[in-house]
Amino acid sequence: MNTTAANVLKILSQTEMSIEDMHMYLNIEKNAILKTISQINDFLEEIDLPKIEKNEDIFQLILTKEQWKKLFDNFNILTAEERIDYLYIKFIAHGFLNLEKEKEILDLSRSTILRCFQSVKDDFVENGTRYEYLHGKGLLITELSYYNKKLFYKKVMKLFIEEDILVPPLKALLMEIKKFDTKTRLTQIHPILKFSNIPMNYFLIAFLHSLEACSELFEESLFKNQSYLETEEFQNIKELIDQYGKDFSPKFKNEMAHFLTTLLLDYYSLENEDKRKSLHILKELEKEFKISKINKELEKMIFHNIYLSFFKFENKILKLRNTSFDEKERVLLDKLNHILEKNSCDFFLGDKFSIVFALKRALIEENLSKIKNVLLVLNQPNATHYKIFENSLSKLVPHINFDLESSLFHLKNLLTDFNDYDLIISDEHINSNVAVIDFYCNSKIQTILEEKAFSMGIQKFYDL
Repeated sequence: MNTTAANVLKILSQTEMSIEDMHMYLNIEKNAILKTISQINDFLEEIDLPKIEKNEDIFQLILTKEQWKKLFDNFNILTAEERIDYLYIKFIAHGFLNLEKEKEILDLSRSTILRCFQSVKDDFVENGTRYEYLHGKGLLITELSYYNKKLFYKKVMKLFIEEDILVPPLKALLMEIKKFDTKTRLTQIHPILKFSNIPMNYFLIAFLHSLEACSELFEESLFKNQSYLETEEFQNIKELIDQYGKDFSPKFKNEMAHFLTTLLLDYYSLENEDKRKSLHILKELEKEFKISKINKELEKMIFHNIYLSFFKFENKILKLRNTSFDEKERVLLDKLNHILEKNSCDFFLGDKFSIVFALKRALIEENLSKIKNVLLVLNQPNATHYKIFENSLSKLVPHINFDLESSLFHLKNLLTDFNDYDLIISDEHINSNVAVIDFYCNSKIQTILEEKAFSMGIQKFYDL
């Protein structure tokens, strides 16, 4: 089996997926993916595990946690990217590398490992890291650049993200680097983040694990900022770390305090180039989608999604989700793809979904204010019903004027002034322009209002 098999298993360990979506993620021909799935099933049969199944157009591999562990313990294939990362991490972590020995560990030919190491060599040359050859022994790093230290953090972070599905060589490499149990650390880190008002996610947890591992390897601090020392945020975080991380090393405590303070006070300053590109893409999206009244929290959410999308794509951090787009959402996806292509960049499909969802929310909020008059045509409403509806709807969307009429008017053909309303909602099928609900419910009304606002926002793209 080959790199494609490793990538397919990585996908199916996280979600179920169609061949079409695998093709979009992996940029590999569909026939090649189908052939690979057949090879994987032969391998699964050999180690007495359930096979990949196809349900309509969706492929899935349903295994218990123990079965997944058995699969990856017996699967020794690394992707091309993983081979390069393995050599990069091992060389820097130990300061020394013997390619002949690593060739045997990875079960690669001499030409293949030299080709993989060439990528590491090119990166070192470009970014100022130097090494020398020790005759008969191997390669020794003599100078490690700041850039390569930062890249090392990110590559180790990937190992923590995929810790449960690492193949044996990568799992062994991670065990060489980390000196702690990740589950124990998670229980300690959680209250620190919670009481610092920092949202917890897999991305941040993995980076903090990497930060601890790297703090033991490097003397230099990458995140220390003297201006934080007297701030209230820094002091609060430091106290929380002392309280919940009693067994953390002094160096890791200090690194963590500076890093978390950076998240609170100067978010995204860690990757200034990604910040610049993210702001540029955000402004282009707002211009393309004609969003002029976006609230600050939603704008921050879109920026956050774009920033993380850049970071994950550039560092090959693939965290999958099963995504689907309806016809209107695909219009947003096409526009997003156009802007990314124009700026010579790309994101993983799952991250595009997050951005499209946030853009959809922005279009809804932009256009909801344009809905002024709504007519509810319901069966047998009375004065009591009207008062209840009026009170609840005025709290839901106070800027909209709601009128309530009995469907009896419709049945008797007495209701004729439909043009006075931006939207008509009924529990009767009046015509194709009327939104239908089976019974009155605030959440149903809210959903229909948002669908209408989204349609208004998207209509301009159909009119082009």
